[in-house]
Parts: sequence; C-alpha cells; structure tokens
Amino acid sequence: MAKIKIESVDQLPIMPLTIEDMTWNRTGSWRLLTPVVGDKIPPCQGSCPIGQPIPEFIQAALEGDWDLALSQLMEHNPLPGVTGRLCYHPCQAKCLRRKMDRAVEIKALENAAAERGRLPRPVKKPATGRRVAVLGAGLAGLTAAYHLALRGCQVLVLDPAERPGGFLNDIASDKLPPEVLDREVQRLISVAGLDIKTCMQDLEGGPYELVLIDRTAHPAGSLEETVLKKMAAQVLDGLEITWESSSASFKASQVSRAVGLGLQAALQAERRLGGDELVQAEAAQPERVLVPAAVKFERLPDEKTMRLEAAAAGEPDASLRAEAGRCLSCGTCNLCQSCVLGCPDACCLLDEEKQRIIIDLYHCKGCGICSYECPRGVLALENV
Repeated sequence: MAKIKIESVDQLPIMPLTIEDMTWNRTGSWRLLTPVVGDKIPPCQGSCPIGQPIPEFIQAALEGDWDLALSQLMEHNPLPGVTGRLCYHPCQAKCLRRKMDRAVEIKALENAAAERGRLPRPVKKPATGRRVAVLGAGLAGLTAAYHLALRGCQVLVLDPAERPGGFLNDIASDKLPPEVLDREVQRLISVAGLDIKTCMQDLEGGPYELVLIDRTAHPAGSLEETVLKKMAAQVLDGLEITWESSSASFKASQVSRAVGLGLQAALQAERRLGGDELVQAEAAQPERVLVPAAVKFERLPDEKTMRLEAAAAGEPDASLRAEAGRCLSCGTCNLCQSCVLGCPDACCLLDEEKQRIIIDLYHCKGCGICSYECPRGVLALENV
C-alpha cells in the first residue's frame, strides 16, 4: 500500500476527543497501595528527653513568629530558657543535617525562643476541681505541677527553700543568671496558674487527691531535703519523682532529663486521677514512629533553603532565622509540595485553609511517585 502524504489538516483521520475533564472516572479503585500523609518523629525529637516538637518550633522561628515558637515549646517544657542554656542537647547529636555539613543549632534557637517569645498560649483544659500538692519546687516538681495545672488540676507547690528552682539555684550565675531563672519560673506560674509557697515546713492546705514528692529537688543531706522527708511522712497516698542517682547532686547539663522526669510523673498522676477513661483515650491516639534515617538528601530543595537564608538577611534576628532555615524538617511536612509537583494525576493537593497536604483517593492509583518525591519521609505507601 502506498504511503499517504499528509499535506493539510483536512487529511487527518477522525479521532475521538473530549473537552470535559476526567474526574468522573474514579481510578482510585485500581489502587493496591495507598499514600498516607503522616508526620513522623524526627531523630532530634526522638532523642530529646522531653520530646519537644523541634521541627515545628524551628519552622515558627524561621517565620519570625517567636511567640508561636515559645508556645510550642511550652506545650512540653515549662522552662525553655533553662534547658536552652544548660542542656547537653542530645538532639543535635542526632541531627541528620550533620551528614551534609553540621548540626542545626537547636539549643541556641530554643534559648532564642525563650528570650524573644511573649505571651505563650499552651492549651489549658477546663478546671476539673481536683486538688494536687507537689512537695519540692525543683525542675521535676515544677514540671509535674505545670502539666497537671494545664490539665485542669488545682495545684499547690510547697518547698522549704527560700526560692523555687531546687538545684538550679546552685548553678553558677554565668551559666544561669538568677534573673533568667526568676523569669522562667514566673512565666510558668502565670501560664499554668500555679500557687507556689516557699519556706514551708509542713504539708498544709489539704486534703489533696494526690501528692507528688520531688526527691530530685535538693541534694541529699541538706536542710531542704530533711524537711521534704518530714512533709512526705504525712502523705498517705502519693507519687515520688526519683532519680537513679538521687543521693548525688545534679549536673547542670541534666536539666532536660529532670524536666522529662517531671513530665512522666504528671502523666502517671493523671492516669491515677483519670482512671480507665484516660487510659482508653490514650490508647486511641495514633502512634507516631521514628522517621527512617535515610532522608533523601538528593531530593531536598536546597535552593529553597538558600532563598530562605537570603530572605532573612538584613532582617531582625537574621542569623537566628538563617540558622532555622537550615533545618531539614525531617519527618515533618513543611509544605515543600514536591509531591504536588510530582503527582502525574494531580491527586496530591494543598489544602490552603488547613495548611496541609491531602490525597484525592477517588483518583489516586497508588503509583508511589509522591512517596518517592517526598524528601522527608512524610508520605508512605501503606496497604490500607
């Protein structure tokens, strides 16, 4: 058969053509695996004894919103100005940015949030009417009291010393100035609505549904420890906050571990106060897992980080915001939209109102390109 030479459009064969979209064709029924969007626990947060939301507060710092950064920290840690100065920062040892150049200065950014942030607004639950006493205003005791107060308890903190803070008052002023400690304590009191009484010799103001005893507040053998033991002897039902080496003095670098002890004590106390209902509610919460160590560095939008650093230049806190711009947001979606750009069927969408990525499961075929394009391990294919 002789080959036909096409010389005009009129000679083209008739072909089917539609000017409508294909949304009616729900190709999601073809899917075997489903892309699921879910933040993971990054290595920095997983190594933090307090479990602070590190990528989230750093993102707020990057945007210059120090109030939000402080609020996010104080959802977990009532004394970020203390830990931001003294902590041995295990988070930085696990920072995956080290594989590229050097770890993000998380400790410095935490301290900056404590210094610059104002009016923190952690979520506080309505009053439950339950009364709790905490013996010892050390780091662990203050932390436990703070979290129980945020959970709606009426909390009274008693300490035989003249000032709250426990062993923090013995730290050299060049490492922790007294005015910084005073500011941090006053801020947690105002945020949580705590009542702290110092120079106390006996347990007063009862009855209490629960009494927490902070054995870590003062070094063993001191007058304060002796009074605490006397007060604890009056307690019929209570929880003790202890340290594996409570007979020895704390090191300044151990502050985050002390805060972590207080947080765990508050959770334990809440379980005892809340009973089975709270335990069931906790069990219903989805479990977050650690982000895989293999963050896809080759797919990270380095040019975006460079733009963020450039944008911060010349602005207030420029060096701090530039440092925040180095965070890779491991395991945490920062709306880089690599998945949106990579999806061949336009099934990855940005919800601008809620500022999150959503998947159009009516049309997603589960090809996995979005998971491949996601550099931070947020998008994973699952058999759901």
